[in-house]
Amino acid sequence: MDEASIQFAPTITRMWSLKGFQPEIKTYGGKKRQSLIGAVDPDEGIVHVAFADNLRSPAFQHFLEGLLVHFPPSKKLSLVLDNARAHHAKSLEPFLELMKHRLELVFLPPYSPELNPMEWFWKFLRKNVTHNTFFPSFKEFQRSLIKFIRKYKRSSEEIITRCSYQKLFNAL
Repeated sequence: MDEASIQFAPTITRMWSLKGFQPEIKTYGGKKRQSLIGAVDPDEGIVHVAFADNLRSPAFQHFLEGLLVHFPPSKKLSLVLDNARAHHAKSLEPFLELMKHRLELVFLPPYSPELNPMEWFWKFLRKNVTHNTFFPSFKEFQRSLIKFIRKYKRSSEEIITRCSYQKLFNAL
């Protein structure tokens, strides 16, 4: 599980161009962005992503509530996540206590994004949606994000392969 802020401005990366011609990508500039909260189920190859107004603890709790709806009440979820301040907020304690029979938070060691498969998905999303791409409006930008995310709401062999636990254990 992880959060991301995807900037409305295009991310400029390597690309092909004619020798001697500098490619140009339009941009509005500014700091407008879309906050996302997501979790990957590496066994099923499914990604759960929600749009958020911000990345604070109420948004995190709302995401957890929505995530729990997708799984049977008899199934306990173990959610591996980083140590962001929102994940340790005191305001979450009553909810986490109430849901301890259904939800376990497993915190990664500090500064270890390579152990979080959701980090790979954010890079994958940026590469496929925002790299070298100009969007005429923020709405078009959001539609492109939604279109990409919808592809991975069903089981995907790519997600299973890229986000497998075996890959994580090999990194250790």
